[in-house]
Amino acid sequence: MDGTVQQVEGGSVVRFERHLPYTIDDVWASLTEPKKLVEWLAAAEIELTEGGRIQLTFANTGDVMNGKMIQVQAHRILAYTWNSEDANESLVRWELTPEADGCLLVLTHAIRVPERLSYMLAGWHVHLDLLEETLAGEVKGWPWSHWESMREKYAKQLGE
Repeated sequence: MDGTVQQVEGGSVVRFERHLPYTIDDVWASLTEPKKLVEWLAAAEIELTEGGRIQLTFANTGDVMNGKMIQVQAHRILAYTWNSEDANESLVRWELTPEADGCLLVLTHAIRVPERLSYMLAGWHVHLDLLEETLAGEVKGWPWSHWESMREKYAKQLGE
């Protein structure tokens, strides 16, 4: 599913919904365990407790994101601040809901600076595609051509 953008007071909220044919336990592990995060998102150091620290180092760009855990509700909600060179502090929130054939994953990323929204949308879109692939047992590298096509698609939708 494609991402959407909602304009809110003080910025924008990027939102993705994915219906995944995997258990909440499997998806939660992919969101919180460093050995699984590195397969689809980034190398991670994570303290899985409210107030804990999270650091993500992205192999595809070398960018580093530092944040603090805001909400940890095991197998349901994970929320943390996001601080990186190209984004002022923002908030990332993952929510998992059980479904008969797996679970619903909802990702929201609330940002204050609306610049480069197409980059963010494309990045999350491709990372979520990689999440689905790794849950299926496929570990692949970062697909730059897929990211670029998604960035162009989102830029056109947003009029960037």
